[in-house]
Amino acid sequence: MGVCTMSAVKRSDRRGPRSDTVAAEPEIPEHPDTAPGRLPAPPVDDMVRPLADAGLDDRIIWSVVEAAPDGIVMADLDGKILLVNQRTEELFGYDRGELLGKSVEILLPEALRTAHQTHRAKYAQGPRTRAMGAGIDLLGRRRDGTEFPVEISLSPITSAGGTAVIATVRDITDRLAGEEENRRIRHTLAVTEDRERIARDLHDTVIQRLFAAGMALQGTAARVDDGEARERIERTVDELDATIKEIRTAIFALQAPPDGGPGLRGEMIRLANELRPTLGFSPRLQFDGAIEAIDPRIAEHLLPVLREALTNIARHASASEARIVIEVDEEVRLSVLDDGVGIPDAVVGGNGMGNLTARAEQMGGSCWVSRRDTGGTRVDWRVPAVPAAVPPAS
Repeated sequence: MGVCTMSAVKRSDRRGPRSDTVAAEPEIPEHPDTAPGRLPAPPVDDMVRPLADAGLDDRIIWSVVEAAPDGIVMADLDGKILLVNQRTEELFGYDRGELLGKSVEILLPEALRTAHQTHRAKYAQGPRTRAMGAGIDLLGRRRDGTEFPVEISLSPITSAGGTAVIATVRDITDRLAGEEENRRIRHTLAVTEDRERIARDLHDTVIQRLFAAGMALQGTAARVDDGEARERIERTVDELDATIKEIRTAIFALQAPPDGGPGLRGEMIRLANELRPTLGFSPRLQFDGAIEAIDPRIAEHLLPVLREALTNIARHASASEARIVIEVDEEVRLSVLDDGVGIPDAVVGGNGMGNLTARAEQMGGSCWVSRRDTGGTRVDWRVPAVPAAVPPAS
């Protein structure tokens, strides 16, 4: 906060100067104190008189101070508060009667008061108009003990009684919040641009090279007479196809918003994220085909089926990872695979889990559960892409 001295300052009530108070006309010193290298500051009365000559009395001038959008605090060289305006009361939660005559340090956090006394004493040796604490995050302290960021400007004025410093206090909470939001938006845009660049590189370079490698292997397999060698080449081609699908899924994840975005694909991503704490890991999702073109009647069942399949993994599988594959062509196929302890013999078969099977059969589809060769469980749920009639999900 600023500091100042003033031998004759009008006492004021909450809304303006008291009419029964008369200030003596100050004697203007011949050589007022000034900071080195600066012209003498005009006396207070000389600054106010042009306004008075224009027909503005003290009450109007005081009203201007009261209407200021920022807090205004006047204090002497010892830090004693001599004047505050209404905005200062609003900012700090004090009645001005609680502030007048008190040290300006009352408006600072306790941890900063000792340092401020040192800065105040140094400023009193050569007061000048400047921002307070340039490069430092300044804080004010309200009457209830809460703290808030402020911006403070100091302006000294001189009268016959000495030097007074006006501190203009502005609450910058909203401004800092806006700056932080702008930083967050810029960071998000930078990340988004980087993700889109990676997605383009994957699509335009990596996928194209894998696709070309697969085509070359297919052509080679047709000319291989050895059955075992040909089978190994065909398995490699299948693995390349699977890798391309996974990369395409990764490309979508890079381009999609953090919450998955709109549509069925986004809903499935959000569902997987929702169950992450229950599972203890993040399941991988792989999409293949026109996911957003899935019949809404099927989509209404698809989400509950996925939720139940993932919940069963969390309850019974003791798994460390899971993969979700959604494929769309003539059928809508949902496969959920985990690396857990497997399933008991009683569950293996064409019926699978009762509720999932019932939902599939209602739409002319099927569901079954099987053990994976590599360990763990696989749930396959499939229905026609265009069912004749689909009852509502329950």
